[in-house]
Amino acid sequence: MKIANLLHFYQPYNQQIDILDRIVNECYRPVIKGLLEKSSRKIVVNISGVLTKLLHENGYSDVIEGLVELAVNKQIEFTSSAMYHAFLPLLPESEIERQILINNETNSKYFGKFYSPTGFFSPEMAVNSKVLHIVSKMGYKWIAVSESADMGEHCSKLYKDKINDITVFFRNKRVSSLTLSSVVRDVGGLELETRDLNYCAYFFTVMDAETFGHHRIGHEKMLFGMLDSEFYEPCLVQDLMKLELPVEEVSVRPSTWTNEEQDFWLDKERTNYTEARSFSLWNDPKNPIHELQWKFINMCLDEISSFKGKKASNWIKARNILDYALSSDQFWWASAKPWWSLEMVEQGAFEMKNVITALYKIGSDPDPILKADNLYRKILDQAFEWQRTGYIRKKHLENSSTYMKEPFKERAPREWYNQMVLEFEDEMNKASEKKDFEKAIKWRDALIKLRNGNDIYDVLHVVDELWSARNIPSVRPFLQHKPNEISDFAREFLQRSDPGRIPACAGR
Repeated sequence: MKIANLLHFYQPYNQQIDILDRIVNECYRPVIKGLLEKSSRKIVVNISGVLTKLLHENGYSDVIEGLVELAVNKQIEFTSSAMYHAFLPLLPESEIERQILINNETNSKYFGKFYSPTGFFSPEMAVNSKVLHIVSKMGYKWIAVSESADMGEHCSKLYKDKINDITVFFRNKRVSSLTLSSVVRDVGGLELETRDLNYCAYFFTVMDAETFGHHRIGHEKMLFGMLDSEFYEPCLVQDLMKLELPVEEVSVRPSTWTNEEQDFWLDKERTNYTEARSFSLWNDPKNPIHELQWKFINMCLDEISSFKGKKASNWIKARNILDYALSSDQFWWASAKPWWSLEMVEQGAFEMKNVITALYKIGSDPDPILKADNLYRKILDQAFEWQRTGYIRKKHLENSSTYMKEPFKERAPREWYNQMVLEFEDEMNKASEKKDFEKAIKWRDALIKLRNGNDIYDVLHVVDELWSARNIPSVRPFLQHKPNEISDFAREFLQRSDPGRIPACAGR
Protein backbone atom coordinates (compact mmCIF):
# COMPACT_ATOMS: atom_id res chain seq x y z
CA MET A 1 0.00 0.00 0.00
CA LYS A 2 1.46 3.35 -1.02
CA ILE A 3 1.42 5.85 1.83
CA ALA A 4 2.30 9.54 1.85
CA ASN A 5 2.70 10.92 5.36
CA LEU A 6 2.54 14.72 5.64
CA LEU A 7 4.06 16.04 8.87
CA HIS A 8 3.16 19.57 9.89
CA PHE A 9 6.04 21.35 11.68
CA TYR A 10 4.89 24.49 13.48
CA GLN A 11 5.62 26.59 16.54
CA PRO A 12 4.26 30.11 17.18
CA TYR A 13 6.44 33.19 16.72
CA ASN A 14 6.51 33.78 20.50
CA GLN A 15 7.24 30.21 21.58
CA GLN A 16 9.26 30.09 24.82
CA ILE A 17 12.84 29.04 24.21
CA ASP A 18 12.82 26.29 26.83
CA ILE A 19 9.78 24.69 25.18
CA LEU A 20 11.33 25.03 21.72
CA ASP A 21 14.48 23.36 23.04
CA ARG A 22 12.43 20.41 24.32
CA ILE A 23 10.61 20.03 21.01
CA VAL A 24 13.85 20.14 19.02
CA ASN A 25 15.52 17.49 21.17
CA GLU A 26 12.47 15.28 21.74
CA CYS A 27 11.12 15.42 18.19
CA TYR A 28 12.83 17.31 15.38
CA ARG A 29 16.35 15.96 15.82
CA PRO A 30 15.33 12.31 16.44
CA VAL A 31 12.89 12.32 13.51
CA ILE A 32 15.41 13.82 11.08
CA LYS A 33 18.17 11.50 12.31
CA GLY A 34 15.90 8.49 11.87
CA LEU A 35 14.87 9.51 8.37
CA LEU A 36 18.49 9.93 7.34
CA GLU A 37 19.34 6.41 8.52
CA LYS A 38 17.47 4.79 5.61
CA SER A 39 17.06 6.30 2.15
CA SER A 40 13.74 4.47 1.72
CA ARG A 41 12.12 6.55 4.47
CA LYS A 42 10.12 9.37 2.88
CA ILE A 43 7.72 11.99 4.21
CA VAL A 44 6.05 15.18 3.05
CA VAL A 45 7.14 18.21 5.11
CA ASN A 46 5.14 21.30 5.86
CA ILE A 47 7.25 23.68 7.92
CA SER A 48 5.96 27.16 8.62
CA GLY A 49 8.45 29.91 7.80
CA VAL A 50 8.10 31.29 11.32
CA LEU A 51 9.46 28.01 12.74
CA THR A 52 12.33 27.91 10.23
CA LYS A 53 13.24 31.43 11.33
CA LEU A 54 12.99 30.47 15.04
CA LEU A 55 15.26 27.48 14.49
CA HIS A 56 17.91 29.59 12.76
CA GLU A 57 17.80 32.42 15.28
CA ASN A 58 18.04 30.14 18.32
CA GLY A 59 20.94 27.93 17.28
CA TYR A 60 19.12 24.95 15.78
CA SER A 61 20.49 25.29 12.26
CA ASP A 62 21.31 21.56 12.30
CA VAL A 63 17.55 20.89 11.98
CA ILE A 64 17.43 23.06 8.86
CA GLU A 65 20.58 21.39 7.50
CA GLY A 66 19.06 17.97 8.16
CA LEU A 67 15.96 18.85 6.17
CA VAL A 68 18.14 20.12 3.33
CA GLU A 69 20.04 16.82 3.32
CA LEU A 70 16.76 14.91 3.17
CA ALA A 71 15.65 17.10 0.27
CA VAL A 72 18.93 16.42 -1.54
CA ASN A 73 18.30 12.68 -1.01
CA LYS A 74 14.76 13.13 -2.38
CA GLN A 75 13.37 11.73 0.85
CA ILE A 76 11.15 14.72 1.55
CA GLU A 77 8.89 17.00 -0.42
CA PHE A 78 8.19 20.48 0.92
CA THR A 79 4.77 22.12 0.85
CA SER A 80 3.95 25.79 1.02
CA SER A 81 1.81 27.35 3.75
CA ALA A 82 1.13 30.59 5.63
CA MET A 83 4.09 32.26 7.35
CA TYR A 84 2.49 32.87 10.75
CA HIS A 85 -0.14 30.11 10.77
CA ALA A 86 -2.96 32.52 9.96
CA PHE A 87 -6.51 31.22 9.59
CA LEU A 88 -6.71 31.84 5.85
CA PRO A 89 -10.41 31.38 4.96
CA LEU A 90 -11.44 34.40 7.04
CA LEU A 91 -8.79 36.81 5.73
CA PRO A 92 -8.92 39.10 2.67
CA GLU A 93 -7.34 37.68 -0.47
CA SER A 94 -4.46 40.16 -0.29
CA GLU A 95 -3.54 38.96 3.21
CA ILE A 96 -3.71 35.31 2.20
CA GLU A 97 -1.32 35.95 -0.68
CA ARG A 98 0.99 37.98 1.56
CA GLN A 99 1.22 35.21 4.18
CA ILE A 100 2.05 32.67 1.46
CA LEU A 101 4.65 34.89 -0.23
CA ILE A 102 6.40 35.75 3.05
CA ASN A 103 6.43 32.07 3.97
CA ASN A 104 8.03 31.13 0.66
CA GLU A 105 10.56 33.95 0.87
CA THR A 106 11.60 32.91 4.39
CA ASN A 107 11.89 29.19 3.68
CA SER A 108 13.73 29.84 0.41
CA LYS A 109 16.24 31.94 2.35
CA TYR A 110 17.14 29.01 4.61
CA PHE A 111 16.51 25.97 2.39
CA GLY A 112 17.71 27.53 -0.85
CA LYS A 113 16.87 25.91 -4.18
CA PHE A 114 15.64 22.77 -2.42
CA TYR A 115 12.53 24.61 -1.30
CA SER A 116 10.33 24.49 -4.40
CA PRO A 117 6.89 23.33 -3.25
CA THR A 118 4.17 22.31 -5.67
CA GLY A 119 1.64 21.53 -2.95
CA PHE A 120 -0.06 23.56 -0.24
CA PHE A 121 -1.03 23.03 3.39
CA SER A 122 -3.44 25.55 4.87
CA PRO A 123 -3.03 26.00 8.65
CA GLU A 124 -5.61 23.93 10.54
CA MET A 125 -6.24 22.39 7.10
CA ALA A 126 -8.80 25.19 6.79
CA VAL A 127 -10.16 25.63 3.27
CA ASN A 128 -13.01 27.30 1.46
CA SER A 129 -13.57 28.38 -2.13
CA LYS A 130 -11.48 31.52 -1.62
CA VAL A 131 -8.43 29.59 -0.40
CA LEU A 132 -8.74 27.05 -3.21
CA HIS A 133 -8.97 29.82 -5.79
CA ILE A 134 -5.90 31.68 -4.50
CA VAL A 135 -3.77 28.56 -4.09
CA SER A 136 -4.66 27.44 -7.61
CA LYS A 137 -4.04 30.94 -9.01
CA MET A 138 -0.60 30.99 -7.40
CA GLY A 139 0.37 27.88 -9.33
CA TYR A 140 0.16 25.11 -6.76
CA LYS A 141 -0.74 21.70 -8.16
CA TRP A 142 -2.28 20.08 -5.08
CA ILE A 143 -3.68 20.89 -1.67
CA ALA A 144 -4.26 18.84 1.49
CA VAL A 145 -7.83 18.88 2.82
CA SER A 146 -9.74 17.21 5.61
CA GLU A 147 -11.75 14.06 4.98
CA SER A 148 -14.73 16.12 6.15
CA ALA A 149 -14.31 18.44 3.14
CA ASP A 150 -16.30 15.85 1.18
CA MET A 151 -17.36 13.05 3.50
CA GLY A 152 -16.44 9.55 2.53
CA GLU A 153 -13.19 7.79 1.85
CA HIS A 154 -11.17 9.23 -1.03
CA CYS A 155 -8.25 6.91 -1.57
CA SER A 156 -8.91 5.01 -4.79
CA LYS A 157 -8.67 7.83 -7.35
CA LEU A 158 -7.12 11.24 -7.89
CA TYR A 159 -9.51 14.05 -7.07
CA LYS A 160 -9.77 17.45 -8.75
CA ASP A 161 -11.68 20.45 -7.49
CA LYS A 162 -14.68 21.09 -9.75
CA ILE A 163 -14.02 24.82 -10.00
CA ASN A 164 -10.29 25.32 -9.57
CA ASP A 165 -7.48 23.60 -11.44
CA ILE A 166 -5.98 21.84 -8.45
CA THR A 167 -5.71 18.24 -7.23
CA VAL A 168 -7.16 17.56 -3.79
CA PHE A 169 -5.67 15.00 -1.41
CA PHE A 170 -8.02 14.00 1.38
CA ARG A 171 -6.48 13.21 4.75
CA ASN A 172 -7.25 9.62 5.71
CA LYS A 173 -8.61 10.29 9.16
CA ARG A 174 -8.68 6.67 10.27
CA VAL A 175 -5.05 5.89 9.45
CA SER A 176 -3.91 9.30 10.73
CA SER A 177 -5.83 8.94 14.01
CA LEU A 178 -4.69 5.38 14.63
CA THR A 179 -1.08 6.51 14.21
CA LEU A 180 -1.05 9.77 16.13
CA SER A 181 -3.37 8.72 18.97
CA SER A 182 -1.15 5.78 19.93
CA VAL A 183 -4.22 3.54 19.95
CA VAL A 184 -1.96 1.16 18.04
CA ARG A 185 1.60 1.23 19.32
CA ASP A 186 3.42 -0.68 16.63
CA VAL A 187 3.22 -1.02 12.88
CA GLY A 188 1.93 -4.58 13.16
CA GLY A 189 -1.18 -3.28 14.92
CA LEU A 190 -1.61 -0.59 12.31
CA GLU A 191 -1.35 -3.13 9.50
CA LEU A 192 -4.05 -5.28 11.08
CA GLU A 193 -6.36 -2.30 11.47
CA THR A 194 -5.95 -1.10 7.88
CA ARG A 195 -5.89 -4.34 5.89
CA ASP A 196 -9.63 -4.04 5.23
CA LEU A 197 -8.91 -0.82 3.29
CA ASN A 198 -7.44 -2.89 0.46
CA TYR A 199 -9.66 -1.08 -2.05
CA CYS A 200 -7.50 2.03 -1.53
CA ALA A 201 -4.79 2.86 -4.04
CA TYR A 202 -2.95 4.88 -1.40
CA PHE A 203 -3.16 6.36 2.08
CA PHE A 204 -2.60 10.08 2.62
CA THR A 205 -2.06 10.95 6.28
CA VAL A 206 -1.56 14.34 7.93
CA MET A 207 -0.23 14.68 11.47
CA ASP A 208 1.57 17.21 13.63
CA ALA A 209 5.28 16.45 13.51
CA GLU A 210 5.49 17.12 17.25
CA THR A 211 3.38 14.00 17.85
CA PHE A 212 6.47 11.90 17.32
CA GLY A 213 8.65 12.25 20.39
CA HIS A 214 7.27 15.43 21.98
CA HIS A 215 3.54 14.89 22.49
CA ARG A 216 4.14 11.13 22.66
CA ILE A 217 7.58 10.21 23.97
CA GLY A 218 9.30 7.58 21.83
CA HIS A 219 6.50 7.51 19.28
CA GLU A 220 8.96 8.23 16.47
CA LYS A 221 9.60 4.48 16.52
CA MET A 222 6.04 4.02 15.27
CA LEU A 223 6.73 6.41 12.38
CA PHE A 224 9.92 4.59 11.39
CA GLY A 225 8.19 1.23 11.68
CA MET A 226 5.53 2.43 9.27
CA LEU A 227 8.15 3.72 6.84
CA ASP A 228 10.06 0.40 7.01
CA SER A 229 7.04 -1.89 6.80
CA GLU A 230 6.71 -4.29 3.89
CA PHE A 231 2.97 -3.62 3.94
CA TYR A 232 3.37 0.13 3.30
CA GLU A 233 5.35 1.78 0.54
CA PRO A 234 6.35 5.28 1.68
CA CYS A 235 6.18 7.85 -1.09
CA LEU A 236 5.80 11.56 -1.76
CA VAL A 237 2.72 13.30 -3.10
CA GLN A 238 4.55 13.93 -6.37
CA ASP A 239 4.72 10.13 -6.69
CA LEU A 240 0.97 9.80 -6.11
CA MET A 241 0.34 12.45 -8.77
CA LYS A 242 2.07 10.18 -11.32
CA LEU A 243 -0.18 7.20 -10.65
CA GLU A 244 -2.40 6.22 -13.54
CA LEU A 245 -5.63 6.45 -11.60
CA PRO A 246 -9.09 7.58 -12.68
CA VAL A 247 -9.79 11.24 -11.92
CA GLU A 248 -12.95 12.34 -10.15
CA GLU A 249 -14.20 15.90 -9.73
CA VAL A 250 -15.22 16.88 -6.20
CA SER A 251 -16.83 19.85 -4.50
CA VAL A 252 -14.77 20.84 -1.49
CA ARG A 253 -16.88 22.34 1.29
CA PRO A 254 -15.52 24.76 3.90
CA SER A 255 -13.82 22.62 6.52
CA THR A 256 -10.89 22.08 8.87
CA TRP A 257 -9.22 18.99 10.24
CA THR A 258 -11.20 19.33 13.50
CA ASN A 259 -14.58 18.83 11.82
CA GLU A 260 -16.86 15.86 12.26
CA GLU A 261 -19.74 15.05 9.94
CA GLN A 262 -22.29 16.32 12.46
CA ASP A 263 -20.81 19.81 12.05
CA PHE A 264 -22.50 19.85 8.65
CA TRP A 265 -25.91 18.64 9.74
CA LEU A 266 -28.74 21.15 9.51
CA ASP A 267 -30.60 22.22 12.62
CA LYS A 268 -33.74 24.19 13.37
CA GLU A 269 -31.87 27.50 13.17
CA ARG A 270 -30.42 26.95 9.70
CA THR A 271 -31.86 25.93 6.37
CA ASN A 272 -28.50 26.12 4.61
CA TYR A 273 -25.01 25.13 5.64
CA THR A 274 -22.73 28.05 6.52
CA GLU A 275 -19.04 28.37 7.35
CA ALA A 276 -20.01 29.24 10.91
CA ARG A 277 -20.25 25.54 11.69
CA SER A 278 -16.89 24.37 10.41
CA PHE A 279 -14.93 27.46 11.51
CA SER A 280 -16.54 27.85 14.96
CA LEU A 281 -13.28 27.24 16.85
CA TRP A 282 -11.90 30.39 15.23
CA ASN A 283 -14.99 32.53 14.61
CA ASP A 284 -18.07 31.46 16.51
CA PRO A 285 -20.92 33.99 16.01
CA LYS A 286 -22.07 33.24 19.56
CA ASN A 287 -18.64 33.90 21.10
CA PRO A 288 -18.27 37.58 22.15
CA ILE A 289 -14.48 37.29 22.41
CA HIS A 290 -14.25 36.04 18.82
CA GLU A 291 -16.48 38.90 17.75
CA LEU A 292 -14.18 41.43 19.44
CA GLN A 293 -11.03 39.76 18.12
CA TRP A 294 -12.21 39.89 14.52
CA LYS A 295 -13.43 43.45 14.97
CA PHE A 296 -9.92 44.32 16.17
CA ILE A 297 -8.29 42.43 13.28
CA ASN A 298 -10.47 44.20 10.73
CA MET A 299 -9.69 47.56 12.31
CA CYS A 300 -5.96 46.86 12.00
CA LEU A 301 -6.35 45.73 8.39
CA ASP A 302 -8.33 48.87 7.54
CA GLU A 303 -5.84 51.20 9.21
CA ILE A 304 -2.86 49.55 7.49
CA SER A 305 -4.63 49.63 4.13
CA SER A 306 -5.80 53.26 4.31
CA PHE A 307 -2.60 54.72 5.81
CA LYS A 308 -1.07 57.16 3.34
CA GLY A 309 2.62 56.86 4.18
CA LYS A 310 3.22 53.24 3.23
CA LYS A 311 6.97 53.71 2.90
CA ALA A 312 7.34 55.32 6.31
CA SER A 313 9.20 53.39 9.03
CA ASN A 314 6.19 53.42 11.35
CA TRP A 315 3.97 51.84 8.65
CA ILE A 316 6.59 49.17 7.93
CA LYS A 317 6.89 48.35 11.63
CA ALA A 318 3.11 48.18 12.07
CA ARG A 319 2.75 46.07 8.95
CA ASN A 320 5.30 43.55 10.26
CA ILE A 321 3.53 43.34 13.62
CA LEU A 322 0.22 42.71 11.88
CA ASP A 323 1.72 39.78 9.96
CA TYR A 324 2.25 37.77 13.14
CA ALA A 325 -0.77 39.25 14.95
CA LEU A 326 -2.88 37.30 12.43
CA SER A 327 -1.79 33.96 13.93
CA SER A 328 -4.76 31.65 14.40
CA ASP A 329 -3.70 30.67 17.92
CA GLN A 330 -5.50 33.52 19.70
CA PHE A 331 -8.88 32.52 18.24
CA TRP A 332 -8.38 28.83 19.00
CA TRP A 333 -7.55 29.52 22.65
CA ALA A 334 -10.58 31.82 22.97
CA SER A 335 -13.01 29.17 21.70
CA ALA A 336 -13.59 27.55 25.12
CA LYS A 337 -14.59 24.35 23.27
CA PRO A 338 -12.77 23.35 25.50
CA TRP A 339 -9.59 25.16 24.42
CA TRP A 340 -8.89 28.12 26.64
CA SER A 341 -5.85 30.20 27.53
CA LEU A 342 -6.23 33.64 29.09
CA GLU A 343 -2.57 34.33 28.31
CA MET A 344 -2.95 33.57 24.60
CA VAL A 345 -6.09 35.71 24.35
CA GLU A 346 -4.28 38.63 25.97
CA GLN A 347 -1.18 38.16 23.82
CA GLY A 348 -3.21 38.29 20.62
CA ALA A 349 -5.10 41.40 21.70
CA PHE A 350 -1.86 43.08 22.80
CA GLU A 351 -0.21 42.48 19.41
CA MET A 352 -3.19 44.00 17.62
CA LYS A 353 -2.99 46.99 19.93
CA ASN A 354 0.73 47.23 19.06
CA VAL A 355 -0.15 47.48 15.37
CA ILE A 356 -2.07 50.70 16.00
CA THR A 357 0.36 52.22 18.50
CA ALA A 358 3.25 51.52 16.10
CA LEU A 359 1.33 53.16 13.25
CA TYR A 360 0.32 56.36 15.00
CA LYS A 361 2.24 58.64 17.31
CA ILE A 362 0.49 59.46 20.53
CA GLY A 363 -1.18 62.85 20.22
CA SER A 364 -1.05 63.02 16.43
CA ASP A 365 -4.21 61.06 15.73
CA PRO A 366 -5.68 59.84 19.01
CA ASP A 367 -8.86 58.19 17.71
CA PRO A 368 -7.34 54.93 16.40
CA ILE A 369 -5.17 54.58 19.51
CA LEU A 370 -8.17 55.13 21.81
CA LYS A 371 -10.27 52.66 19.80
CA ALA A 372 -7.51 50.09 19.94
CA ASP A 373 -7.07 50.48 23.69
CA ASN A 374 -10.83 50.20 24.14
CA LEU A 375 -11.00 46.95 22.14
CA TYR A 376 -8.02 45.54 24.01
CA ARG A 377 -9.70 46.24 27.35
CA LYS A 378 -13.03 44.84 26.21
CA ILE A 379 -11.39 41.57 25.19
CA LEU A 380 -9.59 41.31 28.52
CA ASP A 381 -12.70 42.27 30.51
CA GLN A 382 -14.72 39.56 28.79
CA ALA A 383 -11.97 36.98 29.23
CA PHE A 384 -11.53 37.75 32.94
CA GLU A 385 -15.31 37.66 33.45
CA TRP A 386 -15.44 34.19 31.92
CA GLN A 387 -12.57 33.11 34.15
CA ARG A 388 -13.98 34.60 37.38
CA THR A 389 -17.57 33.46 37.00
CA GLY A 390 -16.73 29.82 36.24
CA TYR A 391 -18.07 30.10 32.68
CA ILE A 392 -14.90 28.49 31.28
CA ARG A 393 -15.21 25.49 33.56
CA LYS A 394 -18.88 25.14 32.61
CA LYS A 395 -18.09 25.27 28.88
CA HIS A 396 -15.32 22.73 29.32
CA LEU A 397 -17.75 20.29 30.91
CA GLU A 398 -20.41 20.96 28.28
CA ASN A 399 -17.98 20.26 25.47
CA SER A 400 -16.41 17.18 26.99
CA SER A 401 -17.79 14.40 24.86
CA THR A 402 -19.14 12.23 27.69
CA TYR A 403 -18.76 14.03 31.01
CA MET A 404 -21.78 13.58 33.30
CA LYS A 405 -23.93 12.04 30.59
CA GLU A 406 -25.82 8.78 30.69
CA PRO A 407 -23.51 5.75 31.04
CA PHE A 408 -23.10 3.58 27.96
CA LYS A 409 -24.62 0.59 29.75
CA GLU A 410 -27.86 2.53 30.22
CA ARG A 411 -28.15 4.17 26.81
CA ALA A 412 -27.06 1.23 24.63
CA PRO A 413 -29.41 -1.70 23.83
CA ARG A 414 -28.46 -4.71 25.94
CA GLU A 415 -27.41 -6.85 22.97
CA TRP A 416 -25.15 -4.08 21.63
CA TYR A 417 -23.64 -3.46 25.05
CA ASN A 418 -22.84 -7.16 25.32
CA GLN A 419 -21.39 -7.15 21.82
CA MET A 420 -19.02 -4.39 22.92
CA VAL A 421 -17.96 -6.47 25.92
CA LEU A 422 -16.91 -9.25 23.54
CA GLU A 423 -15.13 -6.73 21.29
CA PHE A 424 -13.17 -5.29 24.22
CA GLU A 425 -12.26 -8.75 25.47
CA ASP A 426 -11.04 -9.80 22.02
CA GLU A 427 -8.91 -6.66 21.66
CA MET A 428 -7.53 -7.22 25.17
CA ASN A 429 -6.61 -10.83 24.37
CA LYS A 430 -4.91 -9.83 21.11
CA ALA A 431 -2.82 -7.24 22.94
CA SER A 432 -1.88 -9.77 25.63
CA GLU A 433 -0.82 -12.37 23.04
CA LYS A 434 1.56 -9.77 21.55
CA LYS A 435 2.85 -9.07 25.08
CA ASP A 436 1.52 -5.53 24.82
CA PHE A 437 0.36 -5.74 28.41
CA GLU A 438 -0.06 -2.01 28.82
CA LYS A 439 -2.70 -1.98 26.08
CA ALA A 440 -4.31 -5.16 27.43
CA ILE A 441 -4.75 -3.47 30.81
CA LYS A 442 -6.16 -0.41 29.07
CA TRP A 443 -8.95 -2.45 27.43
CA ARG A 444 -9.60 -4.41 30.63
CA ASP A 445 -9.96 -1.16 32.58
CA ALA A 446 -12.29 0.15 29.88
CA LEU A 447 -14.63 -2.75 30.62
CA ILE A 448 -14.49 -1.97 34.32
CA LYS A 449 -15.48 1.62 33.52
CA LEU A 450 -18.41 0.44 31.42
CA ARG A 451 -19.63 -1.94 34.11
CA ASN A 452 -19.39 0.69 36.85
CA GLY A 453 -20.79 3.51 34.72
CA ASN A 454 -17.63 5.59 35.12
CA ASP A 455 -17.26 6.03 31.38
CA ILE A 456 -19.21 9.29 31.79
CA TYR A 457 -16.05 11.01 33.03
CA ASP A 458 -13.93 10.36 29.95
CA VAL A 459 -13.26 13.12 27.43
CA LEU A 460 -12.68 10.44 24.79
CA HIS A 461 -15.21 7.69 25.41
CA VAL A 462 -13.74 4.20 25.72
CA VAL A 463 -16.11 2.85 23.07
CA ASP A 464 -15.11 5.61 20.64
CA GLU A 465 -11.49 4.75 21.34
CA LEU A 466 -12.15 1.09 20.52
CA TRP A 467 -13.87 2.10 17.27
CA SER A 468 -10.68 3.86 16.22
CA ALA A 469 -8.66 0.71 16.88
CA ARG A 470 -10.77 -1.88 15.06
CA ASN A 471 -13.77 -2.49 12.87
CA ILE A 472 -16.89 -3.35 14.84
CA PRO A 473 -18.26 -5.97 14.83
CA SER A 474 -15.04 -7.95 14.42
CA VAL A 475 -16.14 -10.92 16.47
CA ARG A 476 -19.19 -13.09 15.87
CA PRO A 477 -22.39 -11.28 16.90
CA PHE A 478 -23.27 -11.75 20.55
CA LEU A 479 -26.64 -13.34 19.81
CA GLN A 480 -24.93 -16.07 17.80
CA HIS A 481 -22.87 -17.20 20.77
CA LYS A 482 -23.91 -20.21 22.82
CA PRO A 483 -23.64 -19.73 26.59
CA ASN A 484 -20.67 -22.12 26.87
CA GLU A 485 -18.77 -20.09 24.21
CA ILE A 486 -18.55 -17.02 26.40
CA SER A 487 -15.57 -16.79 28.76
CA ASP A 488 -15.87 -16.41 32.50
CA PHE A 489 -14.09 -13.06 32.18
CA ALA A 490 -16.67 -11.70 29.73
CA ARG A 491 -19.54 -13.00 31.90
CA GLU A 492 -18.47 -10.64 34.67
CA PHE A 493 -19.30 -7.66 32.45
CA LEU A 494 -22.35 -8.80 30.49
CA GLN A 495 -25.83 -7.48 31.13
CA ARG A 496 -28.11 -10.38 31.84
CA SER A 497 -31.84 -11.05 31.65
CA ASP A 498 -31.70 -12.23 35.25
CA PRO A 499 -28.86 -12.46 37.77
CA GLY A 500 -28.16 -16.10 37.07
CA ARG A 501 -27.61 -16.56 33.39
CA ILE A 502 -26.64 -15.22 29.98
CA PRO A 503 -29.66 -13.73 28.12
CA ALA A 504 -31.86 -16.45 26.75
CA CYS A 505 -31.58 -14.98 23.26
CA ALA A 506 -27.86 -15.79 23.21
CA GLY A 507 -27.14 -18.96 21.29
CA ARG A 508 -30.23 -18.97 19.07
